[in-house]
Formats: sequence, C-alpha cells, structure tokens
Amino acid sequence: MEDIFIRWSQQLADNQNLRELYYRGLHDFESLEGADLVGFGILMSGLFRLCEEAYYRHLEGHLDARVWYGWEAAMNELNGYPGVQGWWRSRSHWFHEDFRNLVNQLQRTATAPRLYGEPMEDE
Repeated sequence: MEDIFIRWSQQLADNQNLRELYYRGLHDFESLEGADLVGFGILMSGLFRLCEEAYYRHLEGHLDARVWYGWEAAMNELNGYPGVQGWWRSRSHWFHEDFRNLVNQLQRTATAPRLYGEPMEDE
C-alpha cells in the first residue's frame, strides 16, 4: 500500500499538467469536463482506494495506530475541498457502506481546506 501511494504521489509531483488538474479539481469539480473530468476522477479513485485500504487495515488491527493517524489527518483535510466533496457525491456508491460512512462524517465535519496554503476566509 505504501509503495502504491508513493507512486501515486510521484506521478503527481512529476507531471505539471496533472498537478494543475488535481489543484483545479480540488477546488471546482463541477467545472471539469471531458478528459479533465476523467483524469481527476482517476486521481480521486486511486487516492480513495488507498484511503479505504488503510481504513480497513486499521479496523482489522493490521495498521499501526500512529500510521493510521497520518492517513486520517490527511483524509480529514482532503475532504474539506469542495471538488473532493463533489467527486465523492458522484462516486461514493463505488465504496462499501462502512467506508462511505467514514467519509461522509469527515465531510460533514470538515473545516475550510488549508492543505495547500489556501487563505482563511477572513484573510
């Protein structure tokens, strides 16, 4: 699982167009069309599958709580983005109910996204 996440991250880091698509999609899923919609969907599907696997490993006692803490913190921040929430509404049915409940709860309690240095609303 860790190797897959490293590959996912490296692919994003190495490709400027993919980084731009990821950033645009995080903020405005609804504006994506055609190939951009497909590309962002693939990025989110891959990332959420990794999160799902980490979640089930944690539940089954196969993921150290300290490692799960990092996954959970990242998921919490990621799910604050409107584009992630938009993608999730369109594809949550692809995931098991247990994981859907977790993500839905994260999105209900999410604060304004700050993962990539977005300004606070009063700034």
